[in-house]
Amino acid sequence: MTVNKKKILFVNDEMRMGGVARVLNTLMEALPEDQYDIDLLVLHKRGMLLKEVPGNVRILEGSSFFRTVDQSLPALLQAFDIPAVFSKIRLLLYMKTGAIKKKIKEERNRTHLEGYDIEVAAKEGFCTIFTACGTSRKKINWVLTDYSVCNYSKRHMNLVKWALQYIDLNVADSTQALKAYEEVFNVTGGSVIHNLMDIKRIEESLKEPSSIHEKDALPKVICVARFHPQKAIDRLLIASKEADAIGLKHHLYLVGGGEEESALKQYAYDNHMDYVNFCGYMQNPYSAIEACDLFVLPSLYEGFATVINESLIATTPVLTAAVSGTEEQITSKDYGWIVENSQKGINEGLQNALKDPSLLKEMKQKLNGYHYPNDRILKQFLNVLQ
Repeated sequence: MTVNKKKILFVNDEMRMGGVARVLNTLMEALPEDQYDIDLLVLHKRGMLLKEVPGNVRILEGSSFFRTVDQSLPALLQAFDIPAVFSKIRLLLYMKTGAIKKKIKEERNRTHLEGYDIEVAAKEGFCTIFTACGTSRKKINWVLTDYSVCNYSKRHMNLVKWALQYIDLNVADSTQALKAYEEVFNVTGGSVIHNLMDIKRIEESLKEPSSIHEKDALPKVICVARFHPQKAIDRLLIASKEADAIGLKHHLYLVGGGEEESALKQYAYDNHMDYVNFCGYMQNPYSAIEACDLFVLPSLYEGFATVINESLIATTPVLTAAVSGTEEQITSKDYGWIVENSQKGINEGLQNALKDPSLLKEMKQKLNGYHYPNDRILKQFLNVLQ
């Protein structure tokens, strides 16, 4: 018997290295090919994770009108990219006046973005507005950050509130993220579904040798993140310096890159932190995580930091600032610590963890039995896509 496949359109602004693009790829990979035809619209078609989009997914590109949707005006001005500056100003004017609704509908008609059963705004904000302007039978808004801490839509609140009238379901990746979103936008009836993990990919990656090889027995601490203000890597460097100053010697590995990289490197240089290793981006960070004794997440805010569960799968305990989702992730004392979301909290947390290296080894051993409930989470996603 022939089964009619559902047509799904996912809408994202870009596919650069980061949590949103990664969890989106993981979800699209997990959806049964015999049940869904999947299109991915990338409004500004760029990013390292484009090459990791599943092969059965058709990638579409937004028109030139949306090319600056993921870029800030100050950054474009600093880069002296005059054409992009004018394009961004035009986009902002359309949003400020509300004319963006008509413009999106015109662009959708011109590029034939119709005929979908389901449309998913893969990132709340502009993608929510874009999805609201479509004609799909069911529209879903994916909430992946804590709006009580950072409201990305604060300059366009009326526009997003308008869009949410046409959204059938808001799906958030943590309880706190949903609660905050519903309070900020005065909506109800959303669902919480944790992010899927690409467990097979992680397990395959763990078979590869690690680039981390230290001859001494000092504890090895790692953080994998974009070097962006949200991730607050500077707080980890300060905590690391304080720990080292009181004799808690260790190695620190920072995996990633971004706009904060030069400032972070300068801080490490100025403070003679020669035990800090800037590793750059890694296609496979999981072997490096496994080779370390402790993963630290110093972020100011998150929605549901998948890197926490990735670290646990790699058998490395986690020290994390108290951000959205962590209480649903660090559910056992063997998994790690949740500390106050402050410099003091991270300082004290790191010192506490480094004081007992044997405990870290014991926690790593116990994490060999860690299980992430991917099957249950996939069923939840399939239910909302009905």
